Amino acid sequence: MDDMIVTNKNAGTVQIIKGKNPQQLYEHQVDAIAALNKIDTRDSFSTLVVLPTGGGKTRTAATWLLSNAVDKDKKVLWVAHRHLLLEQAAEAFCKNAYSEKMIYTRSFTYRIVSGKHDKPIHIKANDKVLIVSKDSIIRNLDMLDKWLKDEKEIYLVIDEAHHATAKSYQKIINYVKSKKLNIKILGLTATPFRTSEQEKGLLKQVFSDDILYKVDLDTLIKRGILSTPICESCDTDVIMGDKLGLKAIKSIEQLDIIPEDIAATIAENKERNRFIVKTYFDNYSKYGQTIVFALNRIHAFALKALFENYDKKLGIKAGVIVSGTTAEFIGIDISNEEN
Repeated sequence: MDDMIVTNKNAGTVQIIKGKNPQQLYEHQVDAIAALNKIDTRDSFSTLVVLPTGGGKTRTAATWLLSNAVDKDKKVLWVAHRHLLLEQAAEAFCKNAYSEKMIYTRSFTYRIVSGKHDKPIHIKANDKVLIVSKDSIIRNLDMLDKWLKDEKEIYLVIDEAHHATAKSYQKIINYVKSKKLNIKILGLTATPFRTSEQEKGLLKQVFSDDILYKVDLDTLIKRGILSTPICESCDTDVIMGDKLGLKAIKSIEQLDIIPEDIAATIAENKERNRFIVKTYFDNYSKYGQTIVFALNRIHAFALKALFENYDKKLGIKAGVIVSGTTAEFIGIDISNEEN
C-alpha cells in the first residue's frame, strides 16, 4: 500500500503502481473477466458472476472495474451489507491498480461510507470508487445526486448479490436508475439460488441478464485452488427453534443474517460453548492449530476464555480477531490494521 496517498482511513487517493501485478489471476478469474468484457459492449446490463467462497469474487470484480471503468474515467458504486466486505473491496481496488492494465489513469480516489467509516455527507463528486453500506446509503440517497450529476454511465456492484431482492437494495437500484443514465449492474455471489422458488424469480427480475459466468466449488478444488472440505457435524442438543419467529426465519433464509437477539442467545449459551471447546480438546491431537469462526465479538471472547481455561495443563493460547473496535468489551479500541 506504499503507493497509496491516504487522506483519512476511510478515503484516499490511489496512485497507479507501475508495471505488472505480481499476483496473477487464476484461470477462472481470467474467464470471468473475458465474459464481463463481452457484455460490457452493451449500453447497460444486469448480470451475475458466481464464484465459490474463496474463489476471489472481490479481486476479480475490482481488477475488471479498474481497467474497464476507472481507467476510462467512469464511476463505480459498490454496495454491500457488512463492514468487512466494504474494507475488502477498498483493499482490492488499492492493491490491484497496476499500469499494465490502467494505461490512461495515474491516480483515482475512493471513499468507504458506512456507520463505521465515512459519512454520506462527505461524498464528493470526484470520488471515482464509492464503496457504501446499504444501510448508510438507503437513508441518504440524495447524497448520491452530486456524485451522479453529469454522469452518462456508471457501474453498480451488489456484493453478496443474493440479498438484492430485499426492498432496501431495490430502492437503491431504482434511485440510480431514476437518474436516466446507462447503468451496468454486476452482482457477486457464491450461492445465487438457494432460497424459495419465489426468491429465485425475484432475483432474476433484478439480474435480468441472469448468470454471466459461474464456476463451482468442485472445479476449483480439482484445480488445487481451494482445499477439499472435510465436514464433521456435532449435535449440541441445544434447541433454538422455539425462539425463532417468522421474521427471524426469513432473515436467516433470505439474508444469511441471524437476528441480533437470537445471535446473543446462542453466543451466551454456556452449555453450547462448553460443548464446542470440549469437542476441540477431545480431538486435540487431530485438530492442532484451529480457526474458530464465532457468531459475533461477544461469542469470540467467551470462547477464548473457555479455550484458555479448559485444560491449563496443555497451556492452550487463544487469540481473537475482530473487525472494528472492541471498546464496549475490553475498553480498548482495536483497529483493523492492528488486528
